[in-house]
Amino acid sequence: MNNHTILWDFDGTILPATPFDSEQYLLTHRMTDSEKPFGWFKKGYAKAIIYADQRERLRKAFKKSYIRFLKGMPSRVLDEVCRDLAEKIPTADRNVFWKLKADGYNMMVLSCGTVDLSERVLTFAGILDCFSRIEGNRFQFDADRIVGMQLSLPDPEDKLTMIKKLNLSPDQTMVVGDGYTDMPLLNWASVPVIIDRSGKKKKQFTSHDFYFISSIPEIMNVIEFFAAGFSLLASGQEPATRSQQPVD
Repeated sequence: MNNHTILWDFDGTILPATPFDSEQYLLTHRMTDSEKPFGWFKKGYAKAIIYADQRERLRKAFKKSYIRFLKGMPSRVLDEVCRDLAEKIPTADRNVFWKLKADGYNMMVLSCGTVDLSERVLTFAGILDCFSRIEGNRFQFDADRIVGMQLSLPDPEDKLTMIKKLNLSPDQTMVVGDGYTDMPLLNWASVPVIIDRSGKKKKQFTSHDFYFISSIPEIMNVIEFFAAGFSLLASGQEPATRSQQPVD
């Protein structure tokens, strides 16, 4: 067992957001739910907040509307939705998570999204056991229907607060995320990694000293690069900079 921890974001990182993340996908499902479909005005409003959330413009405002729209939804729908979402995680990605676990990395998922969704998706994808901890915001149920949400990690800063309480060392921690909800952790960690499947985020975060990968399997290149740097330091040599990171 090594002493390094990898902190993963969920939506957009483990789960590709193509085009929707798990919360947006659940909300689109709710709009056309045969049990109680949205009217045209409500559907239009839901589409508008999804559009804004995709562009990272709403934060808490999205969560409030999201919870209100989902009240009364039976929990069985979560399984239906998450089974579909799990298929978006490629087999190659799943193999990487099992490889990292076998190599002794302690992996956790910290998300400002809905932990009920991330847990189910990881379960259906067969990789839940790769992670020692799954944190996020959890639905509240009454008679097996959604009635509200317990907001444990509503803001990006809450992720960092939680990690500090766990006494993790930034020097032994890699953080993998995809956007603004990961910034506090990315800035804190010694190995901050942005997954950039579209190729647009490198320009967005050009002022930050991050590693960039275009797929989950490329994380192995970063780990090898990082390990080589430690070996050089131990021998008294100067390691390469992040601008010299390997590119496939």
